[in-house]
Amino acid sequence: MWAGHLLAEPTNQIPPGPDRPLPPNLEIQSHLYFVLIKARRASDRERTIWWFNGGPGCSSFDGLMMEVGPWRMNENGELREIEGGWEEYANIVYIDQPVGTGFSYGSTDKYIKELKDVPKQVLEFMRNFYAIFPELASTDTYLAGESYAGQYIPYIADALLKPDAYVPAPLKGIAIGNGWIDSRNQYPAYREFALRAGLFTAGSPEDEYAKEQMELCQAELDTPGHGSGGEHEEPPSTPACEEVMGSVLRSFTKDVDGTKMCMNVYDIRLTDTWPACGMTWPPDLAQVTPWLRKSSVVNALHATHKDSAWQECSGAVGHKMKNKHSEASIKLLPGVADKIPVMLFAGDQDVICNYVGQEMLLAKMKWRGAVGMQGAETLAWTVNGTAAGTWQTARNLTYAKIYQASHMVGFDLPHVAHDMMLRFMGVDFSRIREGTAAKIESSVGENKHTGGDSKLSEVEQAAKWQAYYNAGTVALIVVLIAVFIGTFLYCRFRRNSPTRNGYANGGARETAMPTGDEDESIPLNPSRVANGEESIEESRRRKGKGRATPQPEETMFEIGSDGEEKYPS
Repeated sequence: MWAGHLLAEPTNQIPPGPDRPLPPNLEIQSHLYFVLIKARRASDRERTIWWFNGGPGCSSFDGLMMEVGPWRMNENGELREIEGGWEEYANIVYIDQPVGTGFSYGSTDKYIKELKDVPKQVLEFMRNFYAIFPELASTDTYLAGESYAGQYIPYIADALLKPDAYVPAPLKGIAIGNGWIDSRNQYPAYREFALRAGLFTAGSPEDEYAKEQMELCQAELDTPGHGSGGEHEEPPSTPACEEVMGSVLRSFTKDVDGTKMCMNVYDIRLTDTWPACGMTWPPDLAQVTPWLRKSSVVNALHATHKDSAWQECSGAVGHKMKNKHSEASIKLLPGVADKIPVMLFAGDQDVICNYVGQEMLLAKMKWRGAVGMQGAETLAWTVNGTAAGTWQTARNLTYAKIYQASHMVGFDLPHVAHDMMLRFMGVDFSRIREGTAAKIESSVGENKHTGGDSKLSEVEQAAKWQAYYNAGTVALIVVLIAVFIGTFLYCRFRRNSPTRNGYANGGARETAMPTGDEDESIPLNPSRVANGEESIEESRRRKGKGRATPQPEETMFEIGSDGEEKYPS
C-alpha cells in the first residue's frame, strides 16, 4: 500500500528532495491525498480504478474503509480483512479531493468554488502521480465513485478525454453509484420513489404536499437563470427544490417515546434520531473516525502535513462550492458516453440519490444518436444463486439496479458490487491463471461465469479450491507477519528517533497499517447537522454527506514543528 500527498496545482519550482528543502510557499499550495492499493491477483490485463466519494467534501476513506476496500473495522477498533474488495483484480487509487477534503490540504482560498475547476486539481495531481508510478500510466483506467461523485466524475472524464489533458493513462470507462447528476430529472423522482416504495400513497395528505412542493420546484427549474444565483441552465442543485425530499422525510418524522425520529435518507429500512437522519451512518463510522485520528495511524499513512483532524466530510469544502457558474454534470455525461463505456448503478433502498432518479435521467438523456435505453432488455442478475438486481445495456451505457442495497452498495453487498465492477471492466475469467478465478458464481441473463473451469469434475474442482484456499491462507499469514514486523520496527524506530517522521510533496511511500489501540486519539467532533446546529432543510443542497456547515477544524499538530524531519530517510 502506498499513501501520501502530491501537488494539485502547477509550480515552476524544482520539486523538493532529501537535499532540497521545501520552499515555504509550497506548504500552503493545494495538495491532494491518496492511498494506492495494487491488485492482489493478476488477470487478463492490468487495470487501475480511481475512486471518488462525494459530498461535496467527503473523504474517499469512506470507500476504502466501508465500501470497496480490502478491510473493515471491528467494534473494538481493529481491522479485519474482507472478501469482495475491488483491489482483487485491479489497482485502486482512493483520492481525497477537492483540496480540504479528508487528509488533503491547502490554503482555504484555494478551496474549489465551481465544479468546472475540479478537473484542474485532479488532472494536475494525476500528472504528478504518474510521474511517481509510471508503471501504471499504461494500464486501462476507470473512474468510479458514488453520490456527489456523479458531478465530479463526468467533469473529470470530460477533461481527461480532451487532447490537451496531458495525462498518459488511457481512460476506458466510468462508473457512478447512486449519483447526483441531473437535478431537473432527479428532484421529481423523490415523490415517485416514495410512491413506489410505499412511503405514502397517492392522494394522501403527504402526497398532496409533495405535489405542491414539486410544482414550486418545477416553476423554479423553468425560470431562466434559476438555481444558486447563477446564470446557468442546469445547476447541480436548486434550493427551491429541496423541500421535495423534505416532503418525503416529513411523513416519517415522529416522536417515539419522547425522541424525535426520522428516516435514514441513505437507507429507508433504517431510522435515526432527528435531525441526523443518516448523517452518522454507516455504523462503522464510529470506529473509523477515531482510528483515522490516532497519531500512529496518521504517521503510518504519511498524512502529517494537514494540521487538523480527519473528518469524514468537510462542511467548509461543501459550503465553498457554490457552483454559481457551473452546469450540472448531465450536460457532460452524454458526450462522455459517446466516447467510452459508462455504468450507472443504484441501490434500491436509497432515497437521497434514488434509483428512480437514475432511470428518469436516463429516459431523457441522448447519447450516441438516440434517447434513453431504447427498449434495451432488462436482464436478471444473480450472484451466488441469489437475485442481485437487474442489468441493462444500450449503446455503450450500462444501468444496474441492485436489490436490497443502500446509498453505499459496497457497504451492504461487497460481493455484488465487486461482481458488477468486474463485469463492467470486461475481466475475462477464462484467461485468469489457475487458482485465482473469482469464487462466486454469477450471471447476467445467459451470460454466466463460475469463477472456474466448468469442465473440471467435482473432485477436480474440490481439489482446486482446496489448493486455492490453502494458498490464500499462507498469503494472509505472510501479510500479517509482515505487518507485525513492520509495526514493531516502526514503533522501535519512533522510540529511538529524536525526530518525528514527516514528508512533503512527492513523499508517497509504501506503508503497513497499525491495527492496535495504542497511541492517543483525537475526540470525535460530529457534524452540526447531527447535533442540531443546522436544519436538515438548509443542509440538503449538498447531496452527499458533506451537508454539515463549516466548523472549526480540530488542531492535531503544527506543520513543521521543531525537530520534525521534512523528508523520509
